[in-house]
Amino acid sequence: MANNVILDYNDPAIKDKVYCKTNIGGFFFDAVLSASHVSRLRITEHPVQVGASISDHSFLEPRELTMEIGCSDVATSIIPGQFTGGWSRSVKAFEILKDLQAQRVPIQILTRLGGYKNMLIETLSAPDDYKTIFGLRATVTFKEVLVATTRTVKVSARPQITDSFNKGKIEPVPLTKNQSDLIQLKNGFNALVKFFYGG
Repeated sequence: MANNVILDYNDPAIKDKVYCKTNIGGFFFDAVLSASHVSRLRITEHPVQVGASISDHSFLEPRELTMEIGCSDVATSIIPGQFTGGWSRSVKAFEILKDLQAQRVPIQILTRLGGYKNMLIETLSAPDDYKTIFGLRATVTFKEVLVATTRTVKVSARPQITDSFNKGKIEPVPLTKNQSDLIQLKNGFNALVKFFYGG
C-alpha cells in the first residue's frame, strides 16, 4: 500500500506539467490509450407550464470519465520517482490506482478535452494475462462529486418578538346624539389607532 498517494500540485517536480499534460491526480502514466467523456443533462418528464423557466426543470448530473491507461515496466517515469518501490512499475501503478480509489479523496484530472475536479474512481479494471506480463493496461471510470457551497449569515441574538409592550391609556370616546353614525365610527377608529400605536 502506498502512503500519501494524493500529490501536492505545487510540488516543483510536477508543477510545470500538471496543468498541461494528461494526468490523474498528478500521476503521469506512460500512455492514455483512450478517454471517454460523458456529460448528461437530466430533463423532467412532467409537462412544463408555458412561460415557466426551463432551467428549473433540468439539471446536470455528475460528469463521468472513462480512461484506458497503460504503464510499461521498461519505460522510465515522466516524473522521477513515480511508480517506484514496488515489484515493478506496472504493479506499483495499479497499487496507486487502487489506493486512490480506497482513499475516496476527490482528485483532479486533466485530459486533452478538458479538466475535471472532484473526481472519484468508481470502477477500476485491469486484465492480467500473457500480453500484460510486463506492463499494465487498465480501464478507470471516474465520477464527479457534486459540491455545494454554503454561506453563514449572522443573526441577532435579540428575540424577534417582544413579550411585552406598552398598551398606553385607553380613553373612552363620548358619543353625542348630534353626531352621525359615520363620524362616530371615525372617532372610534381613531381611538383604536391611538390604543395600538400610541400618539
